[in-house]
Parts: sequence; structure tokens; C-alpha cells
Amino acid sequence: MNKTFRKISVKIHLWLGLLSGIVVFIVCITGSLYCFKDEINNAVQTWRFVTPETKPVLYPSEVIDIANTEIKNDTPTAITYGESSDAVFVDYFNPDKGMQTVFINPYNGTVLKIVTKSKDEFDFFKFVISGHRSLWLPREIGKPIVGYGVLIFVVTLITGMVLWWPKKWNKNTVRKKITIKRRPFFRLNWDLHNVLGGYAFIFLLIICFTGMIRSFGWFSESVYYITSGGKRLQPYNMPKSDTLQINSQLSDPLDRLYARLRKEESQAKILYFALPGAVDGVIRVSVVHARGSHYKTDNLFFDQYTLEVLEGKGPYAGRYKDAAFADKLRRMNLEIHDGRILGLPGKILAFLVSLIGASLPVTGVIVWYRKLKRVRSDGSIC
Repeated sequence: MNKTFRKISVKIHLWLGLLSGIVVFIVCITGSLYCFKDEINNAVQTWRFVTPETKPVLYPSEVIDIANTEIKNDTPTAITYGESSDAVFVDYFNPDKGMQTVFINPYNGTVLKIVTKSKDEFDFFKFVISGHRSLWLPREIGKPIVGYGVLIFVVTLITGMVLWWPKKWNKNTVRKKITIKRRPFFRLNWDLHNVLGGYAFIFLLIICFTGMIRSFGWFSESVYYITSGGKRLQPYNMPKSDTLQINSQLSDPLDRLYARLRKEESQAKILYFALPGAVDGVIRVSVVHARGSHYKTDNLFFDQYTLEVLEGKGPYAGRYKDAAFADKLRRMNLEIHDGRILGLPGKILAFLVSLIGASLPVTGVIVWYRKLKRVRSDGSIC
């Protein structure tokens, strides 16, 4: 490898690593903490589950009537049906007050739990994701800092791989690049930085890449343009109900829609109904085909008066199986980012890779500090 190119890579790796280190550390640590949010919540929030029964579950109108007896001053905004062992729950979201959720046994109507979260109430995972996305700063300030910090980290990773690459490929050099010596400390630290960084390189690039899609509009649109063969990314846009049909509204439209979808999508794991909040609002239904998945989801829209199927816009609208390649890839983006696309093994992988990512600025600073103490007489760092 050209010595000049290697020296340039050393300088870029050092200074960009120092510049982005704090951002990378916070983003990676919070990302690792967030990996098992669903598993932790399911373990501690036992009211989310019921004993399965053979009798039919209650219809949405019945569930909402029960929930309304508990929450008297707000209007329900969503209702969610899960699998046979899941409670059905009704959300009451108020932008000024926060969220109230009533969990109900879908077989007998017993209220299992009422969870109230005020707008300013502390929530651990909300705190974690806020740090991950914006460093706990106002979103308009923190989000760009995170985005550009990750972009700098990508360059740091690439220059790190340049430095990791053996000058000569033989058994001895390969062994040094893939094994960790525990003593002395400076060698252990160097191997933790160099060897673990090499193992995690590809996975960290994938996590950074998918994160940048969520951080930068220009990057998101560029990726979509390339993967779609030159099409423009359409903003997510919901249709509107025909208000001329108000006087001819179907009776119990939500019950009718639930029965229809249960028949058409009998294998669905979750049916989420977002209820209309305005006279021209629609009933938005998310039909989830794989538990815990966001991308294997159909986002459907129905006129609240006639239940006519309406068409939305954007990569997340419509049925997953009918989506174009670029739209499917966009739906997968979040689950690629957090490893969920591979199930629990993917989450474990994302967790470990995130911890390695958080360790790189720490071990890198230790390497730099040790070299700084050995500055040569000309003041350069080697």
C-alpha cells in the first residue's frame, strides 16, 4: 500500500475519530440499550397478555364502549387486536395531555390495566431513543449533529479498514488481525480497537447507512432514486373520506371492517385500527403479517362512511406484497438498522455491534493518548 496514502489515512482516521467520538459513543450506547425494548416491555408488562380461549373475541364497538367507561373525557384514537394470547387495547392520544391506554381481555371484556403517560412524564426508552436520535437536544439541533457525526464515522470506519488491511497476506499477519492478546494492557487495548473494529466493520457500515437514510432527506431521496431506477420519493400521504356520504354512513363500520379483515387476513398477527379524527379522516389499518415486524405490514385506508378502499401515497402505503423493490427496501430500513429483520439473532448481533461501535472512540482515544506521550522531537504524532 502506498506509504503516503497510508499516512493520509492515519491523519484522517485520527482527527475525524476525535471529532465524532462523543457523538458515536452516545449513539451506539443508546442504540444497544434500545435493541431489546420489546422483549423487556413484554416481560414486565404482564397485562399485555391473556389466556387464550376458544370463544370469539369482542368486536371493536364493544371494546371501545368498555374503554370509554374508563376514559370519559377523551375520544379513542386507535384500537389494536393481536394474537390469541394478546390483550386488545384502546389508545386515547391527546397532544396536550399525552397518552392513555386501556388494556382489555378480548374474550370477556375485563379491564386489565389503564396506562397513563403524560406528555412530560419520564419514560426510560423514550429517553434512550431521544439520545439516539438527537443527543437529548432540540430535534432541529440534535438530529443534524447526529447525522453528520455518523457520516464522519463512516469515513473513519473506511480509513480504519485501510489501516487494518495487512501489508502482506500471510498466516502470521492474518492471525494478528483476527486475534486478541490480553497482555500487556496497551496490546489488549490496541486489539480491542483494531480487531473488534475489523469484525464489526461491515455491520457498522450497514447500521450507519440505514441511520443516515433516516437523518438526511437528501440522502434518503438519493438512495430511493438509485434503488427505484430514477423515481422520486413520494411523501407519505393519506387519502380523505368522502364527506358527501355522511348521511348514508354504514352502521357499525368498524365492526364490519374488522370482520372483513379477519376473514381476508386470517393469518395476520396484528390488526391496528387508527380511527379518524376529523370528518374527512379515514380509518387507517395496519395489517401486520409477522409479529414485531414493521416492514411486513400492509397499510390500508378506508372511507369512514362507506368503507370504500382508498389509495395512499408513499413507500409505506398499500400492501407489502404489491410494493415495488425500492418501496420494500425502504420499509425494511428500520429493521435492517436495528437487526430486527433477522429476528432475535439479528437483535443480538445489532446489540453486540453497537457495543463495539461505542468502544471504538474509547479505545481509539487511549491509543492516541499513548502515542501522544511518545511524540517525536519534530512534534508529529506517529
